[in-house]
Amino acid sequence: MVFSSYEFILIFLPLTFIVFALAQRFGGWQSAFAVLGLASLVFYAQLSFALVTILFASVATNYVIGRFLIGATKSGKPAGWLLGLSVFGNIAALAYFKYSNFLIDITNQISGLGFSHVDIILPIGISFYTFIQIGYLVEAHSGQAEEQPFVKYLVFASFFPCVTAGPLVLQREFFDQMQDRNDSAVDVRRLAVGLTLFAMGLFKKVVLADTIAPYADVAFNGVAAGQSVDMMTAWLGSLSYTLQLYFDFSGYSDMAVGLGIIFGIKLPLNFNSPFKATSISEFWQRWHITMTRFFTKFVYSPMAMNGMRRAAAGNCGPIARFMVTGGWPVVFTMFVAGVWHGSGWTFALYGLLHGLAIAVNNGWKQFNLPKLPSLVAWALTMSVVVSGLAIFRAPDVSTALVMLTSMWGLGLGGVETATAMVALQVADVVPLIALLGAIVLMAPNTQEILSHTWVSIDPMPESFSKAARRIQWRPTWGWSAVGAVILLIAFTNIGADSSFLYYQF
Repeated sequence: MVFSSYEFILIFLPLTFIVFALAQRFGGWQSAFAVLGLASLVFYAQLSFALVTILFASVATNYVIGRFLIGATKSGKPAGWLLGLSVFGNIAALAYFKYSNFLIDITNQISGLGFSHVDIILPIGISFYTFIQIGYLVEAHSGQAEEQPFVKYLVFASFFPCVTAGPLVLQREFFDQMQDRNDSAVDVRRLAVGLTLFAMGLFKKVVLADTIAPYADVAFNGVAAGQSVDMMTAWLGSLSYTLQLYFDFSGYSDMAVGLGIIFGIKLPLNFNSPFKATSISEFWQRWHITMTRFFTKFVYSPMAMNGMRRAAAGNCGPIARFMVTGGWPVVFTMFVAGVWHGSGWTFALYGLLHGLAIAVNNGWKQFNLPKLPSLVAWALTMSVVVSGLAIFRAPDVSTALVMLTSMWGLGLGGVETATAMVALQVADVVPLIALLGAIVLMAPNTQEILSHTWVSIDPMPESFSKAARRIQWRPTWGWSAVGAVILLIAFTNIGADSSFLYYQF
């Protein structure tokens, strides 16, 4: 069961909200939160009973460890060993479920042995709920977290709008909204905003992303099957996937935030028109925002601070100083972020490409090199983004190399063993790419449209002020009609297999 399914929209969501509202009305917000915790487990249990057992075990174990860390911090007792052990345990569990077979493949390649793959079901969202809880443990150890009832922690760690694909929430922004509440669970304006945002996200997913998805599949699956590809087809296939992922993830992010609003919990933004970015650093401030925040806080910043201390102690020159304070830390951080997405060399290469690009971007600014014209900077940024996503989408490195060399005219698009040329319906896909590209680059995003009633726990970006004057949602009959039409169109386009791409990661 996914957000873009009839089961979720017609059964799970309305039933959950009714029970949630009744619980709050007659038992207060603590009862309502208990309903949300139970509903989150039920939602996840639709995937598999075994997987919800793994989720609950992770939540319960980390909750107990978190209480010990908070208690030790308050009493002044050293507990670094417990934090290290618990973080290692979480990563080890993640590695077992997500990377075991990949590590077996590496071992076989290096040693020449023939270890068989293990039969493991990958828990959907394990990367997200594991890292959410690692962040909680780190903040518990540093004295930034307070003890919470288990029910509240259960909601925080498994909240169904974000357990499967984010956003990666921080404990303080979540728990602060669960304290001393005296509002009603049924708020007409809040429901209108949440449902409108949900409808927009659903439209992005099932109408826009799913419509262009087949063209990306034709290109990448054809190359993976041994077909050759020319430059134009490689670019069209890569652009198709770029736009598919954009609207798929943007749609999911809108739906997640909208669901949070419906249930009275604002979530952080995870998506803010990233293809309008004019630098790769800005791109990552707009794309998968909470993941960028997590890796910046818990990986990049500690490495950069350590590099600064080393540079100060070693009297480094400017280039060496940059490498230890900004170059190496960002490359390593993005490599980890790439591998976090999945078990395969393509994900590692994707992370390395972006890490190197960000390092170059940061170095360009640090050494005061001439500022590029905005259009040139945007074109360079998007060339990295589209090339990176070609690697990201490819099922293996050889497919990625064929796509990239074809895109950039390096003469490797045709392979000796090619069975045929990839056949893409150019007359159909070019207008679709142009239309979706125009929406991406010219239209205000959903947060801007709804900025009159701010939808996120994050502060509103300053860039929204001008966009908000162009087109802005209001709780009026006109906007209600627009929302109803959007929802109807999306509802009638729901397909049998419409899972989100980030469910794979």
